[in-house]
Amino acid sequence: MKNKEILRVIEYLAEFTKRNLPVRFHTMPDGKIPAEKFDYHLHRHWEIKFCSDPDELLIQAPGIIHCTTRYDWAFAVTPGFVRMEPWSFDVSSDKTVYNFLPELLDTLARMPENEDFADIRKSMVQAICGNLQMIIKKFQWQAEYDLTRRDLAERVLDYMKNHYFHTDLSVGDIARFAGVSPQYLNLLLRNKTGLGIRQNLIRIRLENAADLLSNPGCMVKDAAILTGWKSPFYFGNSFRRQYGCSPGEYQRKILFSNDSPSQPCPLVNQV
Repeated sequence: MKNKEILRVIEYLAEFTKRNLPVRFHTMPDGKIPAEKFDYHLHRHWEIKFCSDPDELLIQAPGIIHCTTRYDWAFAVTPGFVRMEPWSFDVSSDKTVYNFLPELLDTLARMPENEDFADIRKSMVQAICGNLQMIIKKFQWQAEYDLTRRDLAERVLDYMKNHYFHTDLSVGDIARFAGVSPQYLNLLLRNKTGLGIRQNLIRIRLENAADLLSNPGCMVKDAAILTGWKSPFYFGNSFRRQYGCSPGEYQRKILFSNDSPSQPCPLVNQV
């Protein structure tokens, strides 16, 4: 039997193509991260969010800093996969299915927002929704099968990898997602990875911070904010324990070993 939620999404996309709702590209005006904590983060994938409050299509380009927003349905998109939690549709596994979403989104992002292009922009949104429907319909059985055969520990680790930037993400939140007690989930994760819930979350945050620090234009404080750390002091101590040096020392070592000339950080873009 087909999953009811996936069918609801397909129906929603079909209905959305009939409407002429505004499209907004979520960016930060000056590329700078405010001091306040609003779960600022970035992705290496496109993000498509269908929102009802306000009623709009919200698109997030790769590598642009943004804060979390409310949405009804959200899709992460790369040339190889389309993800709608908790399902992941592996587009690379079937060469007969065409994923034009990255190209469509990039074209829409570069298109002027004026009346001359209004009809073209509307057609682009319809094409995006249609491409999403085609991919979901084609791969929904595979996605459901993959979801049922994956164990709980794997699903929890994926959840943390997709939500690590939330500053208030707690052990209790992660256990509630899993539907088990924190004690039981700790045991599952220790059997899987050798680490408990909190230690896995710290590891994931540090790995993403180290990735950001490999870019010359990313400041240490920005790497901490973008990976969910409330305390710069705790971030520095945790980083030193895992990598054997401070975040600043790590960045200098990475940049010193890189022969390429220093460039602004491509992950902390100015819009």
